[in-house]
This record gives sequence, C-alpha cells and structure tokens, in this order.
Amino acid sequence: MGTSGSAERLDTLRRQATHVPEAPGVYLMRDADKAVIYVGKAKDLRARLRTYFAGGDGRFQIEYLLQRVAEFETIVTQTEEQAFLLERDLITKYKPRYNIRLKDDKAYLSIRVDERAEWPMLESVRRPDDDGATYFGPYAFSSELRNVLEVIRKVIPLRSCSDAVLHNRQRPCLEYQIKRCCAPCCLPVSREEYLDLVKQAIAILQGRTKSAIAQLNHKMEQASEALRFEEAAAWRDRIEILTNFQAGHSLISFRGENRDVFGCVREGAQASLCVLMVRNGRIAETKNFLLDDVRLSDEELIESAIQQFYEGGRDIPSEILVPWELGNATLIEVGLAARKGRKVEISAPQRGSKARLVSMAELNARHGYEGSRTKESRWEQVATDLAGIVGLRQMPRRIECVDISNFQGSDTVGAIVVFFDGVADKSSYRRYKLEQQGKPNDFASIYEVVHRRLKRGMEEGNLPDLMVIDGGAGQLSMALQARDELKLSVDIVALAKMRTEGEVLSPTIERRPERLFIPGREESLPLDESAAVTRFLVRIRDEVHRFVISFHRDTRSRRVFRSVLDTISGVSAESRTRLLKHFKSVDMIAQADVSEVARVGRMSAALAKKIQAKLRKDD
Repeated sequence: MGTSGSAERLDTLRRQATHVPEAPGVYLMRDADKAVIYVGKAKDLRARLRTYFAGGDGRFQIEYLLQRVAEFETIVTQTEEQAFLLERDLITKYKPRYNIRLKDDKAYLSIRVDERAEWPMLESVRRPDDDGATYFGPYAFSSELRNVLEVIRKVIPLRSCSDAVLHNRQRPCLEYQIKRCCAPCCLPVSREEYLDLVKQAIAILQGRTKSAIAQLNHKMEQASEALRFEEAAAWRDRIEILTNFQAGHSLISFRGENRDVFGCVREGAQASLCVLMVRNGRIAETKNFLLDDVRLSDEELIESAIQQFYEGGRDIPSEILVPWELGNATLIEVGLAARKGRKVEISAPQRGSKARLVSMAELNARHGYEGSRTKESRWEQVATDLAGIVGLRQMPRRIECVDISNFQGSDTVGAIVVFFDGVADKSSYRRYKLEQQGKPNDFASIYEVVHRRLKRGMEEGNLPDLMVIDGGAGQLSMALQARDELKLSVDIVALAKMRTEGEVLSPTIERRPERLFIPGREESLPLDESAAVTRFLVRIRDEVHRFVISFHRDTRSRRVFRSVLDTISGVSAESRTRLLKHFKSVDMIAQADVSEVARVGRMSAALAKKIQAKLRKDD
C-alpha cells in the first residue's frame, strides 16, 4: 500500500471514529483480509479510537498496528465491567495477532481418592472428572504435591501400584519390605482397616494432621502394651515424620504469605514476562513467558497477562504485585475474586520488600529474555526492526554514526564510529579535522565529513549500509546532498534528542521522545524509548558524541598547549613532547604541582613556574 493510499485509509478511519458513540464498549480492528488483528476495550469508544487515528500516542507499536488496520467495528456495552468481560471473550474467540497470548495451557495436578474402590489409592491427575471420586488441589507446584504424597506414604502404608499390577502380583513388592504398603495384593488385609488408613490420609490432605497423629499414637500404645516393640517403633517413626511435617507447615504458614509477582521487560515488539509464585512466604516456582510481536502498551500487556494466567483452574493468591499501576485493577480484582471466592488485591508497590520482589521478577524476566536469544538473534531482531522503521532496502550490518564538535567555531572536528552487527568496531573509527573554521556551521561540517567518508569508501570499497547523523532535518539534508553528489545510494537518517539540557533538568517540562528523521518523510518519527532498536541508536549516538568530544578537547589542548610553549624560551621540543604525553590537556598542566611539571619536563622549577604562569594567564 503506497503512502498516499495509507494516508487516505487513515483519513477514512479518522472520520469514521468521530461517529462512534461516547460510551463504554469493545472495538475490533481488522486487516485487509477482514481478519481481526486486535481487540481492545474503552470506557469511551470515541475518545479511544480518535487517539489511535489522530496520530497515535507516540508508541511505535501503535504506528505499526495502524499500518495494517483496514477497518474497525465497535460493540457498545452498558458498563465498563461488561466491556472488560466481553474483551476477554472476543480475544479467546479470535486470538488476534496483536493481543498477547500466554502459551501455558496445561492443567495443574490434583490428588484423586476414590473411596468406592476395593483398595483406594492416592493418584495424581491433571484434570478432575465428575466421577464421584474426591479431589484435592489443584496444586500449583508439582514439588508441593510430591512433598505431601511423600509424607503420607512414609506415614500411611497405602498401595501406590496400578490396578493391573495389584491384581497380578504373587508376592509383596519392595514397598511392603520398606513398610510403605500393607500389601493388600497378596496378604490378608482387612478392608475395614485399610479404609481407616485411607481416612487418615484424607485427614492429612485436609490439613487435619492432629487427628492423624492421635490415631497413630493410639496404635503405638496398643503395640507397646502388647509387647510388639518393633511395631511400636515403626508407629513412633511415622508419628515423628508427621509431627515434623506439621511443625514445618505451621511455621511457614504462620509468617508466610501467598502472592504472585509479575515482572516484565520490553524489547520493542518482544516482551519477556516472569511470574514469581510465592507460597507460604517462599518463592515456590517461577513461570517465564516470551512474547513476540507485542503491540500493547505496558499496562495493557500486564492486564491481559493476569487475566490469561489464572485461566484453567490455576491457584489464585490473595495478593498480586505488578510493576505499574493498572487502570483496570479494580475490574480484574472483581473477576478474580468471583473465581477464588474471596477478596483479591492487585497493587504496584514502590518501596519495601514487596517492591524488591517486583524488581526480582523483572530481573528474572530480563534474564529469561537474554537467555532465550543469542547475541546474533537479538541483533537480527534489532536490524530487522530498524530496516522496517527506516524502510531500508536490506537488513543493515555496517552502521556508521557521524557527529561534529567545535568551540565557538574554532577547532571544528568531526568523527565517525562504526558498528558491525551491533558491535563497535573501534579499529574503523575515523576522526576528521575540518576546513570549516571561524564560525559554527554544523551543516557545512556534516557535508564535509560525509562527503570525505563516502568518497573514500568508494575508492576502498567499504561503504556503510546505513549512516546515522547526530542532528535534525538540516543536518540530514546536507548529508544527503553530499551522498547525491557522489551518485551513491547509501541509506542515511538523522537522530535528534529534540530537547534542550534545560528541558531535561526541568521538573515541569515533560520529556519528549527521541526522534528519527527519515528521507522522504515530512515529519520526524518519535521512537519508543523502551524498544531495543531505540536503545541501539542512542548507544551509537552517545558513542560518537563521546568520541568526537574527546577528539575536540585533545585538538584544542594541543593547539593551545603547543602555541604557549612555543612562546616560552628555554622549553625544548623534547620537554614539550613529555609534558603533552603526560598531562594530556592545558588545564591539567596548569593545575599540577610545580615539582611534578619540572620532573616530567626534566626542567628547572623556575621554568616550570614560568610555563604555569603563562597557561593560567591565557586561560
């Protein structure tokens, strides 16, 4: 779709948005093939859609979405709560490309006990059925389930084999030998006594360990009175295991809390989500989700993630911690509380232990993202995004950044830094002493640096795939003029902060985003500061700025330093070289101790004082 066609399409959508009701509801965006690509909710449909089609809100993902939306439709609801629920249903139905989907649909483990069976057992199952059996759970953590079963099996000798094994055994197995099964398969075990053991196991699953301990104590005493000391010792050992389990459980539950902590890291259209599940005051498990092609805001991403995370019967804690305040937190709390049967609170802590938990979740999300992608794949994604934003003919590998530095028009210098596949190639950095001297003229200086660089690149056959100019539209225009005069087709863009130092330091002036100036585009493109491609561009811009400033200071110091020394009689060429190499700048030699200047320059203290006096006078 051409530029003019895209503008007409957005104009049409913008006009349609003005006729949308000012009411709560849900909107569906469709592409040219009528497929639903995004579902959203709003308490004011008209205001939300006008925000989209009036140029977006500065987020790159919104502009990316608008490049693909061909039409939209709205569904008005009576309340915002209804819109909230309808959005969830429509996302489940259409599975839109630009709404996130957490790929974690497994069911959670439960313990099944069928007391109607001849010899009931404790089974771990994924999905409870309506089959008349009793189910305990679900257990969010398999380790928790295994721990409970292990305690029960050590204390209560129930069978753990399948029905097929039970009915075909001829003699007791090893479980019987280690006293973890009473062997109803082979030995004359009373079913009444066996069902009594089952009830003890159920009591433990229900948290009623005291009654189980009381029954075991009674059996131990009976065995002791009958002088069956070996049997009594076995009951004693089981009581000890269960007592320790109860004590440890109480200690953790008394001070511990149950909460889930969400952390998120964004890399442009990629996101990494980590959920720390804290149970009984301890981090019991973590879940990591890698999300590609995310076109939601950070707030929308977390809201959608929370709703999806607790689908499918997952355990819902009483508290959920998130990294940002959520506009729909109350609605989500109501929905989760209805499922849980009790109050659920969502909060974004700013300090204290809860804030540290959120930071830990974000750190895990960062590691999860970096661990899932090699440096090569991360750079490939950045290069792909950069090519898409700028409209490059190919994915860039060699990227060079240009900057100029001067002091009131004097000592004007330029510099270029080189990055290859996202890594700085410092051996290819270049510095330029420019002819533009006397008056500040960044435009002419940019022209000179770009012309000299590209001309030499033609001769040596090492032209860049992309040049980034530190500056705005004027600097970009001069760089393009230098390129066109050489009849080359190198892609060139400009990157500007678009804010002054005073604006950055002022608490009352809102920060404006980095902006990219692209040939053929009338307006600059605001960049998403959280995107990986933005961070890369800022990184190379900061690197060239550091490099050119260093070169400028060195050039100016050498000029001032050498001219002053040349006017002082008695300073040999060797002394000038030693002083220059050691002190690096005029300011440093002027502030140094006289004895150090004399020692480094291998001169008398009187000459060293003479040099410092001259430098301070000229400063």
